[in-house]
Amino acid sequence: MNDASTMDYELLSPSLVEHPAGAAGMDAEQKTVFAFVIFLLVFLVMLMVRCFRILLDPYSRMPASSWTDHKEGLERGQFD
Repeated sequence: MNDASTMDYELLSPSLVEHPAGAAGMDAEQKTVFAFVIFLLVFLVMLMVRCFRILLDPYSRMPASSWTDHKEGLERGQFD
């Protein structure tokens, strides 16, 4: 390998590129992606809690009335 190709590789190597002091954190795109991932995780946890509550008590969200409330007498199965 000659010195010119080694020098080109060293110049393009990301490990040798010096970053400004302010760029040590995340840039705007990384912050946006990070916020979106956090939002999705919170949403996932909320869905898991809701599904777990439904599994524990599936009839808690049902209305108290029954489909037989409007029937009377013999239609409901009461005999004389």
